[in-house]
Amino acid sequence: MMEQADDALLLRALPFSDSSLTLHVLTKNHGRISLMARGARRAKSPFRASLMPLHHLNIRWREPRTGSMGTLIEVNRLKPLLQEQKMLAGQTLLAKASILFPDGVHAGFSELWNALHTLSERPEGSGTAAAIWEMMLASGWVGDFEHCWQCSEPIHLSETMFWEHSHLCCVTCAQHQGLTVTSGCRKSLLNHLTNSNIKLIDSYTNIWNEMIRSTFLAHQIMHR
Repeated sequence: MMEQADDALLLRALPFSDSSLTLHVLTKNHGRISLMARGARRAKSPFRASLMPLHHLNIRWREPRTGSMGTLIEVNRLKPLLQEQKMLAGQTLLAKASILFPDGVHAGFSELWNALHTLSERPEGSGTAAAIWEMMLASGWVGDFEHCWQCSEPIHLSETMFWEHSHLCCVTCAQHQGLTVTSGCRKSLLNHLTNSNIKLIDSYTNIWNEMIRSTFLAHQIMHR
């Protein structure tokens, strides 16, 4: 069986039997993979201190003869990617990344890496929203703030738009229905994505969180 090595981000670790873990991992060059970490739950396992979420990891694993789950051989924990006080917000990013980059997808590592960097540079509340939005944008779940997602027409940043059925729509397409997204809100969200020094007021962060929540809900309903 062939051995592989790569940089990795741990999405989640699930108990398997009394002593092992099943790992879901985003790798830099191999996409999302699943691995069995045999004996990782034992007190003296060399994996215990290294298998940490929200850290830059380097792993080595053995590919499976059959099926899709490989076997972890070695893991080195290199550095944390978030400050300690933002670790809880980081867990939210891992949960969203697990949905946005499912099994079989050959993306996710750089998108999550960049999202963690975005969160690290911004206040926790607005930074979490900005980081999740970046991953959604990279996954094709959402569009930009400068076009109507229905008719694709460019909308000037001085105009109000509406969030309706998980789409950012112009006045004509939305017919003045849905959640109002003012010109000031749109400008602030766009600027906050690109400049960590731009702060968001709470009401804009709340609108952004509602846009994110409704989009994930819509995708959940669609794939039932």
